[in-house]
Amino acid sequence: PNVAGTYTGPVKWSINGLVFYTMSGVMTVVQSGSQLTITGSWSFTGGPLDGVTRAFSAITGNVNATGFFTATGGGGAGRQLDPNCGLFTATSSTFTFSGNTVLFDETAITASCGSWLLSGTLTR
Repeated sequence: PNVAGTYTGPVKWSINGLVFYTMSGVMTVVQSGSQLTITGSWSFTGGPLDGVTRAFSAITGNVNATGFFTATGGGGAGRQLDPNCGLFTATSSTFTFSGNTVLFDETAITASCGSWLLSGTLTR
């Protein structure tokens, strides 16, 4: 499927199963055949993080005929150090494209801030 384009919409950040923050998300998908490169950012609005934008590293991979994306490189895979929560480890990333939307979930476990989930349905 043709999934190239820019997707926008709300992104929920949940900690230990409770929604902690709802942000604005922007995701850009560049496509060559079945190969995709996904970049994007989350922007906080309201509260103590108002105006903060955080980009995520480019993710590369392939999309199949049903719209399911399989990452082959990049992104938040592996372990990273967060100044407030210590070491966190990404445990899964799922992107599924359908029509003009992408549904995604990214989970991570942190050293001192519990389990994180970033999720959203963005529209192109």
